[in-house]
Amino acid sequence: MKKTMKKLFTAVLVVTLILSGTLTAFGADTNGIQVQYNGNDIALKDAAKIVDGRVMVPFRQLLESMGAEVTYDSKAKTIVVKTDEKEMSFAAGGADITIIKDGVTSVKKMEVASFVDKKLSRTYVPVRFIAETMGYSVGWDKGNKTVVIIDPDTLFSNADVDFSIISKLMKSDLDLEKPYATTGKFDMDIATFASPDSIMPGMEFSMTGQMSGIQQKSNADLVMNMAFQFDKMLSKLTVEEKAMMEPMLGMFKDASMKIKMDGETGITYMNSSLFSALDPTVGANTWYKMNIYDTYEDMGIDLKSITNMSYSGFKLSEMLTASLASMEYADISTYRDIQSTYVFLKNLIGDEAFTKKTAGSYVTYNLNINQTSVLAALAKTALSEGISKDTLDMTELGDMLNSSKLVAKIMVQEKAGSLYKYELEGDCTFEEIACNFDMTGDQKNAEGQFTIEQKDVMKMMIEVESHVSETSTAPDLSLPADAVIKEYPIY
Repeated sequence: MKKTMKKLFTAVLVVTLILSGTLTAFGADTNGIQVQYNGNDIALKDAAKIVDGRVMVPFRQLLESMGAEVTYDSKAKTIVVKTDEKEMSFAAGGADITIIKDGVTSVKKMEVASFVDKKLSRTYVPVRFIAETMGYSVGWDKGNKTVVIIDPDTLFSNADVDFSIISKLMKSDLDLEKPYATTGKFDMDIATFASPDSIMPGMEFSMTGQMSGIQQKSNADLVMNMAFQFDKMLSKLTVEEKAMMEPMLGMFKDASMKIKMDGETGITYMNSSLFSALDPTVGANTWYKMNIYDTYEDMGIDLKSITNMSYSGFKLSEMLTASLASMEYADISTYRDIQSTYVFLKNLIGDEAFTKKTAGSYVTYNLNINQTSVLAALAKTALSEGISKDTLDMTELGDMLNSSKLVAKIMVQEKAGSLYKYELEGDCTFEEIACNFDMTGDQKNAEGQFTIEQKDVMKMMIEVESHVSETSTAPDLSLPADAVIKEYPIY
């Protein structure tokens, strides 16, 4: 997966361009540990240290290199750090750090306490903890023994302006303080193919379903009805295999699921006929409980923050910042990789790439994407980023462009500054993966068809349709009186 993603970034002038031509020089350091901030190395005057598996560095040089003002309060014997957004203070040698932001004071405990190196007269602090407390993203480049610190604001501060048209597709102008009735339906065809050396057979089935319920903010009380069809898969089995599989698969022909989610806590309850079909000991009144926010957090996704954005005023800059905060891997080129990716996408799908037409109170934005526009965006990125062809792996880049394709049409229409309707369609291929999509909708309605196929591995086709309308009924998050609650998943 990592190799595939690296090749993809190569195609859009990210990894190959940067790794080939832009490696940052190291500052002198006796134990080889480096600290990089926004793509530039901090030349530490004194060696970093490892304490309990944490990288510790002299605090003043670290914080001042990141633009903070550092002072020492001799009376309180505390170190005070000020930025435009917050103030932090801690006692040299202490583990607690006091943070004041927007008039609110909080205290956090460092994973490893700060300490004073009396020989050097330096106070050392854990670099990851301090940087994350300041709101920065932190990664570790093991190969280069470098702590990578990135301030998302320097990368994404203009995102809401640069991509305001695309952002309209992700922003709702509905009053989400109100409850809405939601209805929808979907059809899916899924096929997986067995490889010659695989012991697992291929599978082919379809599913249709309907959904209805009430949503308010991120609270939801929904019911889904699903019908699975395995006729194509059963037709390929022997008589004996079919006799064994048909009764079990028959349980999925008429399935339902009730979902109740508390958007504030993330606590979600699920009740489904599928549970009893899979486990006969599970009664019809059993509700499985899980915290959906914790589940996504384990995958590095702050779902609660993303969900809150949908009704508190979506900002692309905040979404990008949240996604960067969860990065687990970084190397010395990560900052410039992201920077170049941003510039490329701005050239390809930013506001300036769209054509604009005004008719009365309607404003329509159109964008056609094809190989020519992709190449033009690549060339413009190379020029603006000062990257010469001598730094490119032209063979690999050429191969990737020849083996990939992206053709798309985007239409976004607004009325009085709010989204009125949209149309998206396109085809894309990358190596052996192909997909196409066709989506239309407005603030309350959406329809879409999607196909994704990986040669000799899988094929999936999906059709979806959804509608929302205002209602006076709030979501009912209460469970039946006879509900039996079990934790999910069960280990």
